[in-house]
Order: sequence, then structure tokens, then C-alpha cells
Amino acid sequence: MTRAAAPDAAYEHRSFGAPGAERAVFLLRGGVSALSDPLPDATTRRDARVVAIGLTVDDIDDPVAYRGTTPAEATARRIAQFVTEERGDRPVGLVGVATAGEVAIQVAAILGADVDRLALLAVPRPESELGRHEVAELLERIPAKTLLMNAREDPDAANAAARWFAERLASARVEMVPQTSDPESRLVLGEVWERVLSHVAPGTIR
Repeated sequence: MTRAAAPDAAYEHRSFGAPGAERAVFLLRGGVSALSDPLPDATTRRDARVVAIGLTVDDIDDPVAYRGTTPAEATARRIAQFVTEERGDRPVGLVGVATAGEVAIQVAAILGADVDRLALLAVPRPESELGRHEVAELLERIPAKTLLMNAREDPDAANAAARWFAERLASARVEMVPQTSDPESRLVLGEVWERVLSHVAPGTIR
């Protein structure tokens, strides 16, 4: 797929789970495993279609670069359009992991009530005061029931980060993971994927 900062950019994506299912889940994350199923056994137990969207560092960059729009904002708009096209009239669950979480927040704010479930996993609190102000305004626009999961000892996104987001969301639940298999104590998506699916795809267990 071609990648660019322009609003008409395309992003690599891959679907797994149940085609034509009543529930659609969109997973946003970066890294080499971005397009892989986090835990196939858990996914196949759900009557849900999961669409993984891979993001690069350039896709989530903040500096203004395209007609006064940051690459992250352009990415969020294009993904929101993609979600709208793909979901049909199905309810939507959205998952944002780590630094892709801010794009997920922007997508959820754009789509409003069309996203009824949101999960933010190991998402760091914005570093600057300006960044915190901008993200706080987005969070106020999100009506979705939101699950915040962070590893208790995560060096970038532990309890303080989860609480910061929770305090600014209309409906939020914080769950801290006491231990992970990661040597740096970061959250491992595969280890919590079943719990995440229970939130973003409720009532779909086979």
C-alpha cells in the first residue's frame, strides 16, 4: 500500500475473525506485528470481524505538514472514513495500542456514537501541556464505553497515564496488569487480547 501524509493516503490492513459478522473491531498499532492476529484462539471464539491497521511513525507524527493538518490528523480522518466504509451498519469497537492510541482517540472523536466501545492499551499520557490540552478536548467528545489497560510497571504508560485518560472520558474503566512476559514490563497485546475482545466485541462469544 502507498503511504503518505495526505488525507487520501492508504494504510496497510488485514482482516481476520468471522467475515460478515455482526460485530466489527478495528485494531490500530505499529511495529512488525501490526497486521497479525494477537491471539488467534481468542479471536476465533468470537463472532466478530477484526481489521488490523498498521501505522508507521510517520503516520502518527505531530508537526503540521499538509495544508495545516498534522500527519496524525490526516491519518485519523482517513481511517475514520475507512471504518465508515467497512462497517456498514454494524456496531464498531476500536482498539488503540501504545503510540497509535492517540490516532484511535482522534478516530473515536470523529466518529462519535458510531464507535460504542473503545480500548486504549498502554497509551502514554501526552508529554506537553499543549498536547494534553488538545487530547483532553478530544476525549470529551468520545461517548464510547472505554477500557484502559496498562501494565503496572510500564516505564511509559503505567497507572498515572491510565488515570489521566479515565478522568477525561465520559465512561471509562481502568484495569492494571500486574505482570507481563515483556523484559521491560510493557503490556503484551496477546496476553490481554481475550479481555480486550470481551470489551470491544461484547456478546459475541461462540
